[in-house]
Amino acid sequence: MNKIEEKRSIRAFMLSNVMAGLEGSIVATALPAMMAELHGIKLMSWVVTIYMLLMAVSAPIWTKLAERFGYKKMFVLGTLLFTLGSLGEGLALNMTLVIVARALMGLGAGVMIQLPFVIYGLMYQANERRKIIGNTVAAYSFSTIAGPIVGGLIVTFLDWRWVFFINIPIGLYMAWVVGRNFDLKTTHTKKAIDFVGSATLSVAVIAMMLVFQMIGNEHINLLAIFILLFLSFLFFTGFYFAEKRAADPIVPLELFKNPSFNAKNAMFFLQYGFFGFYTNYLPTWAQGVMGATALVGGMVLIPSAIMLVVGTRNVNVLVQKFGEKVTIYLGFGLMIFGAFFLFALPEHSSIVLLFVATGILGTAFGIVNITLQVAVQEAVAQHLIGAATAVNALLRTMGTTLVLSGLSIALNRTFTGAVAHDSRLTNNLLNKISDASALRLIPHNLIAPLRHTLFNGMHLLAMIAGLLLLLALVVNWLDPWKKASR
Repeated sequence: MNKIEEKRSIRAFMLSNVMAGLEGSIVATALPAMMAELHGIKLMSWVVTIYMLLMAVSAPIWTKLAERFGYKKMFVLGTLLFTLGSLGEGLALNMTLVIVARALMGLGAGVMIQLPFVIYGLMYQANERRKIIGNTVAAYSFSTIAGPIVGGLIVTFLDWRWVFFINIPIGLYMAWVVGRNFDLKTTHTKKAIDFVGSATLSVAVIAMMLVFQMIGNEHINLLAIFILLFLSFLFFTGFYFAEKRAADPIVPLELFKNPSFNAKNAMFFLQYGFFGFYTNYLPTWAQGVMGATALVGGMVLIPSAIMLVVGTRNVNVLVQKFGEKVTIYLGFGLMIFGAFFLFALPEHSSIVLLFVATGILGTAFGIVNITLQVAVQEAVAQHLIGAATAVNALLRTMGTTLVLSGLSIALNRTFTGAVAHDSRLTNNLLNKISDASALRLIPHNLIAPLRHTLFNGMHLLAMIAGLLLLLALVVNWLDPWKKASR
């Protein structure tokens, strides 16, 4: 593979992250039109959930398959699955077909999000890797923010089905570019595939993530949660014993004997939990508390995406000057400043201050994310890079899901307390106040108390999220920051 072929392949890998990230957020704008045409509102949540679940649980499996059959073959296969799922979703005649197609897209996205980072770990040294991973993460971040805007334009001027049809030519082009240009020379393992480990891990993680989702609901089904927790425990136990016996385990248990690897994953878990807070709740803060339009509310996250690029571009300078551990202190310190900047905002403040906050958080996220991403791979031996990267991706997703569920419980309790204290308020009105376009449906005299209630909820979430980051600082202090010998 010459330099031109290498650059073409890297661009395709970056585009794969853009597509997978875009798909995760663009579908939200298509859902209302899909529900109206397919009459499947009761299954609506599964359109989003099935994609995220299969993207998360398939990452370790794809990595192991790539080690056995080759990274190029698996990347092309995953991209084609994603493209096929896009075609199926665009042609779907009912919600069942939508969900099946969405599952295929999630499986493909597991490749498109995961394998590029493993490939970077195998191809490049730390400094160059930080630069390339930084560009990829920045592209992914932009795509998740652009998703609702792009989706809104497509649904408005074309049809919701084109949200999915548009993936087809791009996916085919990506698969062609990688198939034609990419060639990574690695030794393929010939050991037996760990089917038992793959199956038990998948069931355990899916059950656990469904628990995370359910505990964030307004009405909690305790019986269903108990059954899922028991199922998850049962299959995690089975997974542990399967990995002890497997000739080529999908997740080598020796990874978890490495304290530096464990510490970095814990920091990633906490960081992505915080990331879930500010990307999901700040647009609601802008609309519900400050009265911004949906368009302006969505734009609140744009400074984050822009400044993330600034953060990633300066990581190598910071690491060379201060070292990785101090760079993480600086990044988390800046993130904590952003979190408590949000906590200190008065109720009647300018929306400009939210733009400032997201700019601060984006810079910090770029610094921390890229430094940790490379450090996770540097903490393990060369032959464990794929498994370590896959485990890290899975834990990041679980961190976001778990923290968002916990924040949802905290917000619901705030709402419940407010409704109990003021009989004029209802949960239905609180849902409406978070959408600026629904203000006309709310009695004028209730707008102020509803906004005050939502403000109190956002304040509480900002405090909880900031405490998570303080815990991450403690984990960094405990981390020995040892690198594996190469």
